Amino acid sequence: MANILLVDDSKFIQVLVKDALLKKLDVDISSAYTLEETKELVKKEHFDMAIVDVNLPDAQNGEAIDIAIEHEIPTVVLTAGMNKVTKKIILKKDIVEYITKSDPQTIQYIATIVERVLNNRQTDVMVVDDSQASRELIKMYLEKLKINVIEASNAKEALSKIDELKNSLSLIITDNEIPEMSGMELTTKLREKYSKDQLGIIAVSSSDKSVATKFLRQGANDFLLKPFTFEEFSSRVNLNLELIDLFEKIKDIANKDFLTGSYNRRFFFETSIAKLAKAKRKKGNMAVATLDVDFFKKINDTYGHDIGDVAIKEVSKILNKKLRSSDTIARFGGEEFCMILEDIEFDDLENIMEDIRAEFEKNVIKVEELKISYTVSIGVYYGLLESIEDMIKISDDCLYEAKNNGRNRVIIKQ
Repeated sequence: MANILLVDDSKFIQVLVKDALLKKLDVDISSAYTLEETKELVKKEHFDMAIVDVNLPDAQNGEAIDIAIEHEIPTVVLTAGMNKVTKKIILKKDIVEYITKSDPQTIQYIATIVERVLNNRQTDVMVVDDSQASRELIKMYLEKLKINVIEASNAKEALSKIDELKNSLSLIITDNEIPEMSGMELTTKLREKYSKDQLGIIAVSSSDKSVATKFLRQGANDFLLKPFTFEEFSSRVNLNLELIDLFEKIKDIANKDFLTGSYNRRFFFETSIAKLAKAKRKKGNMAVATLDVDFFKKINDTYGHDIGDVAIKEVSKILNKKLRSSDTIARFGGEEFCMILEDIEFDDLENIMEDIRAEFEKNVIKVEELKISYTVSIGVYYGLLESIEDMIKISDDCLYEAKNNGRNRVIIKQ
């Protein structure tokens, strides 16, 4: 959970900002009303972000902002108004964003900015430009937003690094005038492999704005004309990252189970076809495993459905801990989960399944005063058949055999 420092001498503003943050984010908020209180808090606690007013009773020139920045806390500045003097004070400081306290909409925007910056810590953005000075400027702007930056001086280097990153990249900012392959050609090449909802591209050029239309037609998400200010740059970057996040959320809603975050049955069958075809091409083996919680009805009847939901979420948590990121975990319904494990030897499969069974056997869930434990039964098919449905059928048969033979066991058939 992120820890937020909120500094403002107005209790009314404090209440509004806290309300906006807590409605949108799962965060802890510590309040300060003066410079001295701010100093004391940053000495005692670590903060992931700060929201700081320019003028406080004991600090009229943004001194509290300096305190936050000195402690390397990403800082959003609040100001009652933006005259030339205030703007000069603020823009000299290494802040993420400034927001005027003019109306409720801008207060709501604070929560959006905080969420974006917290997400940026896990966000990779590539800058492609043969000019070191231009790369350094964009890198500085991105690092102000707490984004991880990867640099490339030409398209060939960019394409090589993208392959190495294995789809972790969210956004590419490319200049048009780069050697060997132009930014526009790079955009065209990237769009052959990545859609707009997978990888954002912001094109940059010092040419006239007519280049923007060509870039957008080739698949760029956005365009920036040099020279640009930090305000313009940060707004465009944040907007494009938010859109990519939104696409990801929409995919999750369509593909994932709402309770556990594991994939749903539909997604499992859609992806399993490709996985099976790949295994057949490679003449390898794969495993399909079906897991069911033992005596789950008893948990629901004894403790209620809310505790039953906790037990189901625990299944997903343990499976994600024990299985590889390349394995597919799906909730098929109720307390039943199905898994696909690719490129795995039989001995390794046996060890993993037994490890999962043993983990549930020793696991205890604590919910307030309650302590709940349960076991699972697992049925597995190892090998290749004509269809994924045939493989699931055998894993289901193995599961029922495990249930009929005392539960809390793994049965594998080849």
